[in-house]
Amino acid sequence: MKRKALSIVLRTVILIISVLMIYWYSVSTIFNIGTVLGNLFFAWAGANCIFWDKVYQLIRKMKQNKTAKIIYRVLCILFAVMLLWVAMILCAMAYFSARPPKENATVVVLGCQVRGNTPSLLLKKRIDTAFEYLKANPDVKCVASGGQGSDENISEAECIKEYLVDMGIDESRIFIENKSVNTNENIKFSAEIIKKNGLNENMAIVTDGFHEMRAALIAKRLEYECGAVSSKTPMRYVSAFTTREVIALTAALLLNR
Repeated sequence: MKRKALSIVLRTVILIISVLMIYWYSVSTIFNIGTVLGNLFFAWAGANCIFWDKVYQLIRKMKQNKTAKIIYRVLCILFAVMLLWVAMILCAMAYFSARPPKENATVVVLGCQVRGNTPSLLLKKRIDTAFEYLKANPDVKCVASGGQGSDENISEAECIKEYLVDMGIDESRIFIENKSVNTNENIKFSAEIIKKNGLNENMAIVTDGFHEMRAALIAKRLEYECGAVSSKTPMRYVSAFTTREVIALTAALLLNR
């Protein structure tokens, strides 16, 4: 009886968490691989809780067949490994997002979507974070990084520079990298500008916390030291972008790129 009651409580908790997570993904209004896989996973978890009796009967039948039993155990092991891997990646992401940059490191602001001439909310947060850091460190230079998308009137780099200058940062402190189209190119092309202009080769990367680890791994591959100056991601976007980043990091680590 106690075992049955514990099972009901556990399933209820998982179901509530699943519903809340699906809601969290939904309110982000973001559609990417993170929201798709996140919603699918928690929908699957919730459905298992609702139809547990049928699921349990299916598992019992599988255990009666030798081949099916082996498949079931392999799936359980793979699922446990996946959960462990995700937990490890999330811990690593938290670590990299909190690593401070070295003194007088060159600020590299990673671009994000521009709507016309106006920065998206995520990019505005990064610009604000870069401004506060540059204001507190008047000797530090900055590389604004990001190319121009088909739906953008100006490059992300130009948008970053314009807003920083309007906020009071001296234009001479800001260098533009406006050719990149992804994080790899952000770091690579920014590193080239740093080297070409004799700037401090230590980087202070300004981006969202969930993005800092991948940026740091790219910088390390290019033999550059970096630290994080993480902007605060609006809460409604955290689930969608963090899930996407876990997938992107997994692919990057597996493919060594």
